[in-house]
Amino acid sequence: MDDTMRGLMHGLESIYPTTIARQTALGFHRLETHECYSKSAKFIIIADTASNRTLLGAFFQTLGVLNYLVLLVDRTRALDTPEPFVDKLYTENPFTRQQYLFEAHDHNASHVARYYPDKLTDIRGYEFLAFGLYEFPYIFEMTGNRPAGLVIEALRYLIVRKLNGTLRMVRNERTPLDGRPEFDLTFAYTDFRPHYMHDVTLKERGGHCILCPFQTKRDFLRHLLKPFSLGIWLVLGALLAACPLLGRLFPRWFERNLLEQIFFIAATPHRQPFPTRVASFAAAVLIFFLSEAYNAKIISLMSVSKYFVRPETVAELLASDYKVAIPGVRASLLVNWLPGKLLSADRSAAIYRARGELMYTEYCTVTYCYMANLYMASGRNEYGFQQYVLQDRVMERFLTLQLATHSPFYPTFAEFFERYFQSGLWMYRLDELNANLKHEMETIKGRIGEVVFYFEDLGCVWVLIVVGWVLATVAFGAELGSLDRPIK
Repeated sequence: MDDTMRGLMHGLESIYPTTIARQTALGFHRLETHECYSKSAKFIIIADTASNRTLLGAFFQTLGVLNYLVLLVDRTRALDTPEPFVDKLYTENPFTRQQYLFEAHDHNASHVARYYPDKLTDIRGYEFLAFGLYEFPYIFEMTGNRPAGLVIEALRYLIVRKLNGTLRMVRNERTPLDGRPEFDLTFAYTDFRPHYMHDVTLKERGGHCILCPFQTKRDFLRHLLKPFSLGIWLVLGALLAACPLLGRLFPRWFERNLLEQIFFIAATPHRQPFPTRVASFAAAVLIFFLSEAYNAKIISLMSVSKYFVRPETVAELLASDYKVAIPGVRASLLVNWLPGKLLSADRSAAIYRARGELMYTEYCTVTYCYMANLYMASGRNEYGFQQYVLQDRVMERFLTLQLATHSPFYPTFAEFFERYFQSGLWMYRLDELNANLKHEMETIKGRIGEVVFYFEDLGCVWVLIVVGWVLATVAFGAELGSLDRPIK
């Protein structure tokens, strides 16, 4: 054979019942630990004509080796005779159970590829068993418990359409099914393997998102009692000071307090001197625009939800008073990401037992990003509160597809996903799925937006009415106290 035969294993030269176990164990150990071994390697096995072909096929099937060629040597013939001592050459497809037989005298060194046919062109309905943690947009659940997503699309195209197999995605079962030692593929949950890990790493990072409670406590007084900027307040102060000052400086033109004339119509405007009418008109126009601006502020307090300070990033969360509670999840994984912010697992579990989902009205939590976005888009949930999502992620990591220890699919997977990504299809579908989620979120927001006001949204009106009544009562009392008492 030529130099493309990267693996040469001289073993199993004479397979007899007394030596088969030792020889098999030796060969298996070498392929388990050899640092240069890869699934694309090609092997030549020399065995005598009495060898058990089924046993040889099972040996390489266990190792996931497809590229092997067995040379059957007839030991009954003398090596010095002109007759060839190699009887047959053969290999077997573990999926179709088809045996490829070659005559020794038909050997052609320039066409050795025919001895190593592509055995993955048809896997005859082999059920490819996959396990994956759901993470949008790679794997998520559609109606009818059907898995969908970018990884599912790629697996269906490769396994079902190209290799003629079947695909089953398992979500809740961590133990392999059907008596298999491992799943054929595991997504986003990899185990460390000391040799030949069979990992296909995706180009982009994944992670988890933080959900925080949407603030419903509204600081109305700060906005209602201080609605204007410093410049406007200076103008108002100058107006309040100028009105009585004009009356003192020009008593003939300003017989009464100008503020009383503006607010309480203390005199008939057309009977006032011309300077008085000009000044009162200018002040009335200014007060009109300021009152309209004040009304606009009140309306914005009723309709605009975000007028308070809240953390939008992880850095701002760390500097805030918010705490993060994750009941039922190993919070120790997030200690380095959220130092000083995590409640202990026991404390989180105790709060959840006492308050249930209502604990999230006070504490933030961590979940999958697509679930977090759906929670945010749904508005007020069934428990009556709303949450929002921080902009950046925590527990960022590379997402991997890890195949079984001795999976024969690794070279095909590695080549397929590299070409899939390089073609641009991967990123195109990734962006499209994210855009669809965003559209669905906006649709849900539009439906929720039909309810404009809640009772607490009108809190600024109640505050304004009460404050207005209090001020009116004080002014009325001052007016009564200023009246001249009758002479007895």
